[in-house]
Amino acid sequence: MATQPGLEGQAEDAYARFLPLLDAEDKEACVDFALSARKTGAIDIVALYEGVLGPAARESFSFLRQHAVTIWEEHVRTSIIRTVIECCYPQLMQARRAAIGDKTRGHAVIVCPPEEYHELGARMAADLFTLCGFDVTFVGANTPQKDILEAVGCVHAAFVGVSVSAKYNLIAARRTIQQMVELRGASGGECRIVAGGQAFGSDVSLATSLGADLLAQNYDDMRRFAEGLPWPSR
Repeated sequence: MATQPGLEGQAEDAYARFLPLLDAEDKEACVDFALSARKTGAIDIVALYEGVLGPAARESFSFLRQHAVTIWEEHVRTSIIRTVIECCYPQLMQARRAAIGDKTRGHAVIVCPPEEYHELGARMAADLFTLCGFDVTFVGANTPQKDILEAVGCVHAAFVGVSVSAKYNLIAARRTIQQMVELRGASGGECRIVAGGQAFGSDVSLATSLGADLLAQNYDDMRRFAEGLPWPSR
């Protein structure tokens, strides 16, 4: 996790305080907690995403009801976390401008392949890539291959992020990535292909075997990737 010095403990404390609010499905309290923590500087935006919201989304047990999280509960919790993310977006942009001003590293597209309906991780990745200086177009879940290719060509992306949560969607991801590789070769473009999501874990070789150029699973991975690209000339 990439946080400011000394904030790891605050992230753990924030998670312990946020999770009961999410368990209670109290959307207003969840939003208020996140915005207050950001406003007071108790936690930075990366730690909020990677130390609180991400782990909360992956939590599979309801401590309030004392049972495994059901599908309907997972959907409710995902909706709440998505609302928190959207409410924090202005603060994320403030953090970006404080770090790099109005500069941009270029455009990017974040997609999920066909039949991949879990998009929350991709949504969070889109924001963290935005924080790294990219202008990100988040396309989201279950995107047909032809539409992914159309978006990539329309946006003139510096990179495309392909997010896969479920391992059974790796086959569709392979097809999508291979078509992007073919498009890149035919057009002579330099668009990079970045894989991410729970289906890959930390297996870089799996990502590259599908045709991706690299695997990015956290903010540090994204930041290193961004810093390896030159700033576009204007």
